[in-house]
Amino acid sequence: MKKTGFYIIKDKFFEDINDPYLKSNKEGNRPHYYCFEDTNIGIYWMIPLSSRIDKYKRIMDRKEKSGKPCDILHIAKLDDSRESAFLIQDMFPITEEYIEREYTIAGNHLMLTSEHTVKEIEQKARKVIGMLKRGIKFTPTQPDVMAILEKLRMHR
Repeated sequence: MKKTGFYIIKDKFFEDINDPYLKSNKEGNRPHYYCFEDTNIGIYWMIPLSSRIDKYKRIMDRKEKSGKPCDILHIAKLDDSRESAFLIQDMFPITEEYIEREYTIAGNHLMLTSEHTVKEIEQKARKVIGMLKRGIKFTPTQPDVMAILEKLRMHR
C-alpha cells in the first residue's frame, strides 16, 4: 500500500468488524484515504471521504466560530480537482488483507500529492487518534476504533 493513496475496502471488513457506525462502503464506491501505519503491528489507519462538502463546511464553521479548532474534519481539493471532505473523526484501523484495490480514476491510482495537505491531515489525524485512544468521543455515531483495533490484533 502506498501512503497518501486512496483505496477501496472489501465488504468483508464491514461484515467481520460489524460496527454500526463505520461509514458504509457504498457498494465499493467510497474511497478511503490511507493516512499512516502503526508500524509495529501492521495496522493501517484509513480516513473515509465524503462528497457532502456543504454539510461538513457548516460543521467546521460552527466549531471555528465557537473558538475551537476543527481537527475532526478536513476539506481539500484532490488531484481529480473535486473537493472532498476527509472524515477524520470516523477514521479506523484496518489490515492489508481487507484492502480490495486502489481507487482509480481513468486507470490511475488517486493519490494526495500536495505535501502541505498531507501534513495538515496527518497532524489532525494523529491528534484525533491520541484522543480516541483516551476514550474521547466526537460524535454519538462514531465507530469504536479501540474495539476494532483489538479485533484486528487478535486476528494476527
